[in-house]
Amino acid sequence: MNNFFNIQHPTKGRMVYNAYEYQEKLLSTYHNYRFNINMLPRQTGKSTTAAGYLLWYAMFVPDSVILIAAHKYAGAQEIMQRIRYAYELCPNHIRAGVTSYNKGSIDFDNGSRIVAQATTENTGRGMSLTLVYLDEFAFVQNANEFYTSTYPVISSGKDTKVIITSTPNGVGNMFYRLWEGAIQKTSEFKPFTIKWSDVPGRDEAWKKQTIANSSELQFAQEFEVNF
Repeated sequence: MNNFFNIQHPTKGRMVYNAYEYQEKLLSTYHNYRFNINMLPRQTGKSTTAAGYLLWYAMFVPDSVILIAAHKYAGAQEIMQRIRYAYELCPNHIRAGVTSYNKGSIDFDNGSRIVAQATTENTGRGMSLTLVYLDEFAFVQNANEFYTSTYPVISSGKDTKVIITSTPNGVGNMFYRLWEGAIQKTSEFKPFTIKWSDVPGRDEAWKKQTIANSSELQFAQEFEVNF
């Protein structure tokens, strides 16, 4: 990713991904654990990092079926757009060939496939999934039904993976319960979180200005990731 994964920076435009220290740790967690749950502040590059890992996985782990599910289809498409952008800029000796290429899915000539969908109770049903990426899972209205129908598919394989990423959205929802289980080590999920100050350029002056432009409550949820 540090050599061949191109991203669209909001102010600098096209540039090669350069992982921060916490992003390298996040990628290692993705790769070394089957069940991952991440509670990360806003604007920390979590979706971009996930997009790079999913593209790598599809191109270098043949016959993989990867599902990207977000609480809204537009969110899943946004991640898919980052994957398509990076894929199109990969050099030929890295890039796998494709047999089908559109906004909602990419089929690779190595048998792998990436599909983007909104999260519903029927999302992924009937698919033999290798890796499931769930974005902003705390905001999914029917998270319980979706997880109940999807988990048997994931747990049936020995190497299948699930990656759940979200900012918090109160207590009592499925994300909160999964996070608490990971923290208390009553489940297989590996928890990962960072502090807002782990992001380069974010200091006390940045915090003060952000609170002034929003609110302390919003900062606590979006950046301090407090339930």
